[in-house]
Amino acid sequence: MEEGVTYADLRFPPTPDLGQQASCAHGLWSVEESPSYGQQTMRGRCQFCPTGWLWDAGHCYYFSSAKKTWDQSREDCCSRGAQLVTIRANTTLAFLVRTANTEAFHVGLKRDSSRSDWKWLDGTALQGLFPIQRSTSSFLACGRLSGSGLSGGWCNEALGWVCEQNAATLQWLRSSSPAFLWGNTTYTCVGP
Repeated sequence: MEEGVTYADLRFPPTPDLGQQASCAHGLWSVEESPSYGQQTMRGRCQFCPTGWLWDAGHCYYFSSAKKTWDQSREDCCSRGAQLVTIRANTTLAFLVRTANTEAFHVGLKRDSSRSDWKWLDGTALQGLFPIQRSTSSFLACGRLSGSGLSGGWCNEALGWVCEQNAATLQWLRSSSPAFLWGNTTYTCVGP
């Protein structure tokens, strides 16, 4: 009897560009027992970030080594399918501050005038959780992050920047036939 090799041509729905290589940045395994069948199913989940990005709490962060103005930084993030980082939690701020160390990076925070409030790119106001360091110099309109926290700065100053996007999540299910979950679609091995 001859043995053959079968190849499958899998076509997945469009997904964010994960770069040439991606590695599992965060994995989680659980075992579930089905009450109706008495079977155990092993579920796995792995979150991926593009190569060169850092993972934290379900998000991917790109810290640039190049220097650009705030507007150019925003455009670069958009070209990567991301946005300048918006900080919603103290844990995220702590991660970013620790990673920034002594360098300053543009973030997605801006204000329109010296009398207006600081706002994130999605229009939400900067909450009191994250105080901006005050400066005695003239009007500073763009937010920046460094090892000492958030501060205001000149929008046309060339700095590094931090982009943010959601991590891509791949789940796989170990049941009677091999299967995995990508987005909201379950793919099942149908042969050979």
